[in-house]
Amino acid sequence: MTRAKAATLLLMMLSACLPSFAGATQRGASSRAAPDKVSVRAKGRRSVVVTERGRAHTLDLTKHIDAARIEDASALFLTRAGGFTYLLLDVCGPSKEPQDARHCGAGTECNVVWLKLDSEWRVRDARNERYESCWAPITSDEGPKVQGRRLTFTVENFREEVRREVTYDADNPGAGLAVKRTPIPKTDP
Repeated sequence: MTRAKAATLLLMMLSACLPSFAGATQRGASSRAAPDKVSVRAKGRRSVVVTERGRAHTLDLTKHIDAARIEDASALFLTRAGGFTYLLLDVCGPSKEPQDARHCGAGTECNVVWLKLDSEWRVRDARNERYESCWAPITSDEGPKVQGRRLTFTVENFREEVRREVTYDADNPGAGLAVKRTPIPKTDP
């Protein structure tokens, strides 16, 4: 087979795959923003820009995340109640910068962040729960799960030997993240 024929064949295969790939990308982007018409993107190392009702708001999450840099962020819920805006974010990024072949060089840190914002989008209260970590032996089998207006996830912290069951109810956003701690059962050797 000549190079020209191989190149033509490759282009035909790529062009056949491109429409389905583009459609999947568009569906993923719109479904994240569709429920509350909210979009979130990383800005710099530890801030996000939340666009809601056509207005962009920059939020510094430095005190509320464990990642060295925000790589992925999404809005799980946005609720207004009692003059405040409550925002629940899922934020992930690398464990350290620069990433390398050493301890946690390819690791990931993920947090669910609850923010209570005033009318000017200033943070009035905040809480976070780490659900994935390379630095601390923390893991969640499935990560955050949204069912209706409720979020749940279970995290196991092997250093502290504690299981945390975390819930959030968007119908009662002022309560924030509820955490129930139980000891991890010990196994016999």
